[in-house]
Amino acid sequence: MSWIKAHAGCIGNEEAERLAKEAAETENFPETSLEFPKSFIKRFLRQKMLANWQMAWDDGNTGRLIHNIISKVSLQPINWTRNEVLFFTEHGHLPSFFQRFNLAETSFSSCGVIGTPIHYATACLLTTSYHMAAPSQQHQPVWFRSVANNSTSRRKMHNLLHFLQRETSPN
Repeated sequence: MSWIKAHAGCIGNEEAERLAKEAAETENFPETSLEFPKSFIKRFLRQKMLANWQMAWDDGNTGRLIHNIISKVSLQPINWTRNEVLFFTEHGHLPSFFQRFNLAETSFSSCGVIGTPIHYATACLLTTSYHMAAPSQQHQPVWFRSVANNSTSRRKMHNLLHFLQRETSPN
């Protein structure tokens, strides 16, 4: 819990103020003497907020690539670099991304295969020094999760994306 300036346009605060005023003006307002420690209230509200957030994350339609990697919401930062976010969301300097957003005519890499992050990280002839073990189709979400949780794989992926960025940028 923290202090919020009154009448500053904060929707939640304005609604809380309206409900408090309505309750104070009600003649049948029950007398209560329940007092909870601030720590209890904060923990209860944090747990409720995380449960609501988790339900929205599980039931959402967007962010499914990241949901496959990070299925549990948390207040702790992930500390991914921009390149890691691009890799895990299949964005960035990739033919599949450029073609998906009509920025290129084809999604094929220079070696003739669809240029996805997994292709460049496991099979592309142009990036053999960055290769990792290739996953089967049904194990791709687990593969991404494994790469995300392994510092050596993340460093290799980071270097791969820098290489691709250098190679695909106009000179």
